[in-house]
Amino acid sequence: MGNNLSIYRNLIRPALFLLPAESAYDLATVALRLSPLWRVIGAMNSFESSNIRTTVGGINIKNPVGLAAGLDKDCKVLPALSSLGFGYVTCGTVTLHPRPGNPKKRLIRDRSREALINSMGFPNKGLDSAVERIKRARRRCLDTPIVVSVSGTEIDDIVTCHRRLEPLVDAVEINISSPNTEGLRIFQEPDVLETLLNTINAGRSKPLFVKMPPFPRKTRMLRTTIPVENPQLEVGSGGLSGKPIYEQMLRMVSEMRERIGDKADINACGGVFTAKDARRVIEAGATTIQMLTGFVYNGPCVAPHINKALSNSLAETHGVGSIHELVAIKTRA
Repeated sequence: MGNNLSIYRNLIRPALFLLPAESAYDLATVALRLSPLWRVIGAMNSFESSNIRTTVGGINIKNPVGLAAGLDKDCKVLPALSSLGFGYVTCGTVTLHPRPGNPKKRLIRDRSREALINSMGFPNKGLDSAVERIKRARRRCLDTPIVVSVSGTEIDDIVTCHRRLEPLVDAVEINISSPNTEGLRIFQEPDVLETLLNTINAGRSKPLFVKMPPFPRKTRMLRTTIPVENPQLEVGSGGLSGKPIYEQMLRMVSEMRERIGDKADINACGGVFTAKDARRVIEAGATTIQMLTGFVYNGPCVAPHINKALSNSLAETHGVGSIHELVAIKTRA
């Protein structure tokens, strides 16, 4: 697995990074349509161990490393992604109607810090397209739990997305975190968010996750991206992700866990690149970790690489026999 990471970082990534970031993303998406190839690659790099099995939202998962929303915006490469060793895969973000997203240039790399800055604005083909694509993917008997991310600027829009997609997936994530999507900030008001969640909870039957935005009061919400100003982005501002936000994300996970105790699961997203990163976040109180920028910089074999190292680390830790026990230490504190 380590050799595969080196091959990607030293040979494949430099070639991809010659392209503009969004062009490289489009090329990678085309490659991921070749699902038989990725099933072979996934099988060659597969790693499973009983000590990293855990649960999130009542869902049994093989490991705590999830793929964050944003890579498979249109839910069209789920068969390939589900072969790459993640504990779960998040597709989307899906909105009720198709969206072109913000004007380009809207995705840039900060290579020196292994980071991305994006102001994508949820480009996607809309709910009807997502429903059909997830149905087709499910017919291929995916054994990796699928989470779909949804968003919108109206409560009814998000509720409609949730109602139609929930039967097709294992969980739904509501994304209210984008700092560059016009109209989305209404759900950053606690009263409005509460109304939205109450409406969805009245009819839901599967786990519901909420991807939280930055909030000025440190323990109020869990941050996943940090708004930054950058002249290379067409709209002038975007979300910073990757290594630069890791330490701040770590502190926020700890603060959130201390605030809520064991009342809810926390999926932590922000700058996780290695097994050491993942373990520190779980020790801080996260139930699982999600990654996307780490996938971009380390390649498609990153999840099994992290999982193997995490499993070995747990095996060497006295008094902690599994990832579930590691999570429980903080939630009981």
